[in-house]
Amino acid sequence: MHNIKVALDAMGGDNAPEQVVKGAVLAANDAECDFEILLCGPKAVVEDELKKNNYSGSNITIIDAPDSVAMDESPAQVLKTKPKSGLVTCVALQKQGLVQASVSAGNSGAMMASCLMILGRSAGIARPAIACAVPTAKRQAILLDCGANVDEKPSVLVDFALCGSVYAEAVMGYEKPTVGLVNMGEEEKKGTEVLQETHQLLKQAPLNFIGNIEGRDLIKGHADVAVAPGYAGNVILKIMEGFYELACETFGEVNTEKSKEFNRLWDYRNHGGGLLLGLNGVGIITHGRADSIAIRHSLFTACKFAKAGVPAKIEAKLSAIKGASAT
Repeated sequence: MHNIKVALDAMGGDNAPEQVVKGAVLAANDAECDFEILLCGPKAVVEDELKKNNYSGSNITIIDAPDSVAMDESPAQVLKTKPKSGLVTCVALQKQGLVQASVSAGNSGAMMASCLMILGRSAGIARPAIACAVPTAKRQAILLDCGANVDEKPSVLVDFALCGSVYAEAVMGYEKPTVGLVNMGEEEKKGTEVLQETHQLLKQAPLNFIGNIEGRDLIKGHADVAVAPGYAGNVILKIMEGFYELACETFGEVNTEKSKEFNRLWDYRNHGGGLLLGLNGVGIITHGRADSIAIRHSLFTACKFAKAGVPAKIEAKLSAIKGASAT
């Protein structure tokens, strides 16, 4: 009997259900799998996919969720009209305490809305952020927000920085992680008024804040946590993914040790999607184009986050900070 259970939206993403179920089977058959997977989707469809993959183990349970969610559906409408969809069911199971994490490659807006409305926010955080582990010249950094929000206020960006710092400590094992604010220059007066005000607030926050960082500084590994507005963070993430794909197309398959390490670090499929930080739970949004490898890694990442107790640690740190500032 596994202590950790992860709910997976079987019908979420461009390649569902084939690649999603195949990814679940890859994870379940892995010798290191120490968690149970609850596949949420139309029972007959999911059963058929499991048969195609010749799965007969005990690590996967099907939860019947007959409703379907399109990638372009309104998040609010999904919550109102599709309560029996795989996406909403995943999050509802977590709220009921039946699973410890939820994963979807489906409609990211609907996933965020479901997590926000069903699980709730942590320690008075205004908005959750999508946090992604990204490669740098030194070690992986945490980039957030990667697209959950736009037009954030300075105080919201400070919350992102605090959440990202806890993530880097709890999951990555970084001691006193450095925090940088992504901007168009290192000087304090660079960027928009929002970024300038955010810079001043971060200087006063209980963080290892190193100031503004530019895009090239992020790649060079100058900061363990890179804080950016959701619009900018998403653009950075997609550029990095596009660079990796261009490198693969340009150089083809190279089997040196360095190339293998480059692929391990830069292939987005190896990093398990983005964690929604600032929630009372673990919600993972992975790429709509995720294949079975990406789904497999997302499930292992979800288990890792749940074991590390990231939501509770963020809640404790932010509550302590806000309690101290109120006295």
